[in-house]
Amino acid sequence: MKRTLTMLLIICLSCFLMMGCAVSQGKVPVSSPKGHVLTGGLVKSGYFIADSLVSNAKAAIANTDTILVASFVDINNLQESSTLGRMLAEHVASRLSQRGYKVIDMRLRTESVFMQEGRGEFLLSRDLREVSKSHNASAVVVGTYGEALYGIYVSVRIINPADSSIISSCDYGLALGRGASGMTSIK
Repeated sequence: MKRTLTMLLIICLSCFLMMGCAVSQGKVPVSSPKGHVLTGGLVKSGYFIADSLVSNAKAAIANTDTILVASFVDINNLQESSTLGRMLAEHVASRLSQRGYKVIDMRLRTESVFMQEGRGEFLLSRDLREVSKSHNASAVVVGTYGEALYGIYVSVRIINPADSSIISSCDYGLALGRGASGMTSIK
């Protein structure tokens, strides 16, 4: 009887230990590094940029002032944007709106903004005063991005359209993770 009980205990223990070595066939979430673009890092980055712009402002921007946010553009070609440039601008605009600022969506008012299908809304410097006047904007958010070896550098400014002076600025480095390739290519 002792021998049978010992054998049964060894078999149970062996089964238990082998189950620990089994490979799961289901989807197991993969932890991703901090700042990974596709796990919320892009949204958090946009929010951080907007919060920094507000806290770094040299002049007060009232909640009743109208702010325009243009698509962020490629530093190497200021008439080109990408998924990354459009999404970051969207997140910055969302955060400014969440903080109580009056943000105008330029896609709904296209008569005075340079737009290209699938490329974004662009504010060329020569049109800044005209566009801001037609939208009654007190401030305009513009940004550029450039690819680096392991990520992207983003430079964003709030501009006073009356005299093109910089009200606030934020420079930010964004690490690209797996699955983020192609976000900066023109689409």
